[in-house]
Formats: sequence, structure tokens, C-alpha cells
Amino acid sequence: MPTDLRLFGIRHHGPGSTASLLKALDEYQPDIVLLECPADGEKALALVADPALQPPVALLLYNPKQHTQATFLPFARFSPEWQAALWCQQHGAHLRCFDLPMTLRFALPDSVEHVPAAQAPEGATPEAADEPAHTADAENTPAGTPALSEQEPAVEVPLTLDPIAHLARLDGYTDGERWWEARIEHSAGHADAFEVVLQMMTALREELAQPESKETLLREAYMRETLRNTLKQGYQRVAVVCGAWHAPVLGAGQLPAYAKDDKARLKGLKKVTTEATWVPWTYERLARQSGYGAGILSPAWYELLFEQPHAQVVTHWMVRAAHLLRAAQIDASSAHAIEGVRLADALAAVRGLALPGIEELEEAAVSIFGGGYAEALGLVHQQLVIGEKLGEVPDELPASPLQQDLAQQQKALRMKPEAVQKTLALDLRKDLDLSRSHLLHRLQLLGIRWGKPQRVQGKSGTFHEVWSVQWRPELVLQVLEAGRWGNSVLAAASGAAAHRAQEAADLGQISQLLEEALHADLAPALPALVARLETLSAGTRDVAHLLAALPPLVNVLRYGNVRRTEAGQVGQVVHHLVPRLCISLPRTCTGLDDDAARQLLERIEAAHHAVRLLPDEAQQADWYGALLAVARQAASSGLLAGATARLLFDAQQLDADDTARLLGLALAPAQPTAYATAWIEGFLRGSGLLLIHNRTLFDLLDAWLSDLDETVFQEVVPLLRRAFTDFSQPERQQVLALAAGGPAARTATAAVDIDVERGRRVLPVLRELLGVS
Repeated sequence: MPTDLRLFGIRHHGPGSTASLLKALDEYQPDIVLLECPADGEKALALVADPALQPPVALLLYNPKQHTQATFLPFARFSPEWQAALWCQQHGAHLRCFDLPMTLRFALPDSVEHVPAAQAPEGATPEAADEPAHTADAENTPAGTPALSEQEPAVEVPLTLDPIAHLARLDGYTDGERWWEARIEHSAGHADAFEVVLQMMTALREELAQPESKETLLREAYMRETLRNTLKQGYQRVAVVCGAWHAPVLGAGQLPAYAKDDKARLKGLKKVTTEATWVPWTYERLARQSGYGAGILSPAWYELLFEQPHAQVVTHWMVRAAHLLRAAQIDASSAHAIEGVRLADALAAVRGLALPGIEELEEAAVSIFGGGYAEALGLVHQQLVIGEKLGEVPDELPASPLQQDLAQQQKALRMKPEAVQKTLALDLRKDLDLSRSHLLHRLQLLGIRWGKPQRVQGKSGTFHEVWSVQWRPELVLQVLEAGRWGNSVLAAASGAAAHRAQEAADLGQISQLLEEALHADLAPALPALVARLETLSAGTRDVAHLLAALPPLVNVLRYGNVRRTEAGQVGQVVHHLVPRLCISLPRTCTGLDDDAARQLLERIEAAHHAVRLLPDEAQQADWYGALLAVARQAASSGLLAGATARLLFDAQQLDADDTARLLGLALAPAQPTAYATAWIEGFLRGSGLLLIHNRTLFDLLDAWLSDLDETVFQEVVPLLRRAFTDFSQPERQQVLALAAGGPAARTATAAVDIDVERGRRVLPVLRELLGVS
């Protein structure tokens, strides 16, 4: 009895293709199904019937010796490939993956034209490790064919780039994506649809006759060779489920014609080792907007389209939209939902559609629920068009030791990975929150950005942390990559920190790394980091690097007790670092141009705030002495001399008379105007309150400006304006008022008129309240 071979060309993640495929498989009852999926993923597909494996999920195929060689193959419940594999499990049919295995594709030479993951579904190139991928071509078009988005204006696309758009234009559509959805995906499922699709794709390939990429030719050759071997095994009914574009070259009539070329093309291909596992995926990453080449515009809508009868699907969507808006305290009644359904149906009728698509649904929702404004319906788009679903995988799946340790910690700390972005507020005085903080910081050190630290507002930054956490599927690959540093999160983070320490080229890098390590409670890594810090500090003469190193180290000393970490070794480093800074700082502040002085000033200010946090008063005194030397020496940069004088005044290390003396020296006639202007800018940096409340300083500055020649004054004004840019508006107004009133007005302002007799009247009440006789 001759073998009956049937081809089912599908669109990946298409609910209409899935419905038609299930009907065709039920009618045909094949003995074996050949699925367009890399052959080395076949064993993993045997798990699709496991109830613990809940789509959306992705089949991860990777090279265990080089994790940058990896590809994700996403599946949703409405994906034809998923349902085909599930059908085989339920009906006892054999399932065979017959696409070119990743063990061969990862070993392909650079001369082979790999398709970028952002365009093509395969994503098999090493550069595409961070991009999602799938097993067949984007939207039933040739590999690398971009389909038009709903949000983008329709443009004339060459046939060689988007042949589906050509069919769409013949049918009166400007968008190939929209046409395919309306004609194929919105159907309730017809088993005979595949013959029509095959005819269309055959005609397109014959008309275009475009050259395929070398990788596509290899894939199709491998598919045909696998198909020949399958037919030799005596199966009576063979079904091939593949991307519609490939179907015309996989028919029984094509197999003999390509046999010789296929064998030659596949001969001598190199191999690498690959492993396969399942990872949770999200609808957001399944969407085309994420850059996934075979992605779809509306995963959540497609899920509803697959699960609900077409007669009810529009009503279901509109009712869900109303529920979402009501939960968000937005007016959305049953009457709104009914009118929304009517409007969507009317739009579909006007556009000649059998069923409203997501475009009609969103337009109707904006009109009825949003009053014509789409801004209020962002929630509906996110949850009912894109979707926030995160898949699940069985706990017993093969995983690396680091993956297992991370999963155990997530479970113990009650930190379930979720696709929805959430804010996590941590009180570091609590054991649970402190452990959560350690985990997130350790993952940060490993480059696994599950959480992003946020600025703390309204709470003490010493005891609180705020994180924005969101699990993204590609983080699984980063966990695999981080496994080279250790088998547990603690060991891996310690190993990565020690490696970064050895590569650190300056004190700023190593001190910042040490602060991160203390936050992550990496006790095993601290000795190596401190030793590296001492080595770099001993050989460093650049004061800028020493200044950059100090603030992170002081933060470690200050907050070490809060995080219950041992910071004694860091204290020794700071003890040696501060004296070296104090000795070298005055000399470093001489002979600098304006740009260099500004860069150094930022580090001096940061180091100044750090020194003031130190408990050692002797070190603080040494630092103040260094700042005073900078402020007094004539060779110092004017900007730095003025800024250090201000720092000393704010720290109450200079009184008003000493400060006025320094200002008078800076504004003396013998000083260059540029120096005086820079001194003022540094001194007034950040606030003008000092001038407002200290009349002596104001008068000195006023007198200096008044004595300037008109030509010099015009040159100085733009420079002075820069010094006043940081003043608040009320400060500027008060300074202007003082300048406009003259010395007499300022004296009058300073004198406060107090009514003594009126004040005495409240004394008896105050004595009674305070209990004073």
C-alpha cells in the first residue's frame, strides 16, 4: 500500500491555523507527524502532555560549552506546533522533529548567512542569544521577511521582501498581516484550508523565484532528507506540519528531484553538543513588538480566539475590558460593553470582515469606554491585547545546579518569578527582607537583572530598599551563563566578584565592587577584594582615583552593621587612605584648567560628605586641614579654593570673619578677574542663602562688582550668571532686593523691630505651661 503524504502549511502562533490543523489531523489520523522543529528538541517535546508544563513556554536549545550559542523556541497554547505535539500524545501517533538540528546550526561557519533573530524566527546565531526565536518563518513568509504592523503606515513593499503583502493587495488590503488574520486566522477551522494555502505558496515561490539564504537551503535539505528516511520506514499516513513557505518544496514529487543536491549540501557538516530544556515564557515576549520575528500582534486576543466559540468571542473580550476598567476605577457599565460589541460588529461589516479583529475591538473600546481617547485604555491593551501571562515548567526538569539553587531560594524567600512588574519594599531590619536584598544584589553582580534598585523616598535609606522586580524569560540564559562561576548563587556571585576585582584597573572600580559585595553579603569574596584594593591603593598616586574610592568604602563602614556584614577589613583600608588624600590634595588642586577643576570638584565634594560620616575625629580634622590649605594657597584653582572655603564654612570649621577674609583676598585688586569670578562660583555653588544671611560677605561682593570697569563688568557678568544658576527663585529675588536697596536698606532689613511689652504678656502662660514658678 503506497504511503499517503499530506502537507499542512501553518502560520506559527495562528489560532485559525491551529483549529484547521486539529480538524485535519482528526480526519486524516496520521501514523506519524513530522514537525518543523529542530531535531534535537524532539525529546523535550515529549513533555507537552505534562500538566505541570503550562504555556506560554519556550524550548531552550543551547551549547553547554558556549552559552552564547542558544535559541528560544516559544510555544503558546494556541500554537499549531504545540497542539500537533499534544495531538500525537493523545492519539498514539509518532512525533518527529525534522528541522535542521541546532547541533549542526551552531557549528555553521560564518560564511553561512544566519538570519538575525529580530527578523527571523530561528534566532540561531550566537548574537541572537538574547532574542526570542521559533521554529519556522515569520508569519508564513520567507525567513527574514518583515510583516507590517498595525501601528505602522502601509508602504509599498517589494515582493521579494513580503510576498504575503502581494496577495493582500490583490484582495484589496494594504497590510499582509491584516489580510492573513482576516482570511485565515479568524476562520473557525477548515481542514481543506491547507490545500488552498499550499497552492498560494507554490504560486508565489514560482513567481518570485528568489534565492534563499544558505541556512534556509540547509534547513529545507535536512527536512527533505528526514522525510525520505521516514517514508522508507513504512508509515502509511505521514503528516508534515511546517511553515507554509516551506511546504511547496517538501511534497512527494519534490523529494527525488532534490535528493542528490540535498546529500551534497548536508555532507561534512560539523557538530557541537547541545542540550534542551523548557523555560517559562511570556505573552509580552511572544509579541512582535518585542522584536520576535515570528511574533504576533495580539497574543491575549489570539488565546481568546482559540478558546472561545467565534460567536461569543467578541462579547467575551468586551466584557473582560469592562471588568478591567471597573477594577481600575474607570466608568465601564454593561451598557458600555453592549454598545462596544455593536460598534465592533458594525466596523467589521463596513470593512467586509466576517469577524471583528483586534483593531475593530480596540477602536470600539476607545470610542465607547474612552470617549475617543486611547490613553485611558492602556490597561486594556496591555492585558487583553498583549497579555501578562507567564508560563510554568515542571520542577523536575533538568536544570543546572545554579538554576536549582536559585529556584530553592526563590521558593524559600517567597519571591515567585512573575511577568508583571512589581515594586518590592524591603526593611533590612527584618531577616526575610534582608535575605531578599542579599539575593537581588548577588544576582546584580552576576548580571542577572531580575530586580532594579529604586530611589528610596519617605523612608530612611539606611534601613530600607525599594526594588522593581520583573522576571523576563531570557534571564534563564543569563543564569546558565553565570553557572561558570559557581553552583550556588553565593558561590557564583563570589567568583564573579573576585574575577572582576582582578580585572579592575583603578581604585574607583574596586571600591565600587567592594560596596556591591558588602550589599550582597559576599563574605567569601571580601578577602580577595580587600587585598586587591590595598594593592591598587599602594601603587596609585592619582588623587582623583583615591577620591573616587573613598565614598563607597565609607558607605560600607556606615551601613555594614545594618546589613550585618563584617567591615573591619574595609576600615583598615580607609584608615590608610584618608591620610594619603590629605597629604596629596593641596598639591593636586594647583595648575588646573577649568574643566579639570570641575571634574575634581565633584569628587572632592563626594569625599567630603564621606569623611563627615567617619567616626574618627582625627581623620576629619586632617581632612579639614587639607581643605583649608587648598582654600588659602594662592596657586589653587579659583573654583576649588572657593568651593573648599564653602565646605569648611558649612562644616563650621570657618567662622564668618575668616570666611570674609578669604573672600576679601580672592576679590583683591591684585587677583585676576577670572580667578575672582571662579572663586565666587565655587563659593556660592548650590545655594545663595550664605549671601542673604551674611551681610559682610554680601557687601564685599557688592563692593567688588561696583569697582569693576564697565568693560570688565560686561565680561564678568556671563561668568557670574553661571554661579547663580543653582539658586532657587526665592533666593534670586532676595539677592536682587538686597542689591537694589543699597547698604542702608540692608541695615534696615537686618534690624528687627521687636515689641518687648507685647512679648512680656505671654510669659505667665509660658511659665504655667513649662511648670516654671
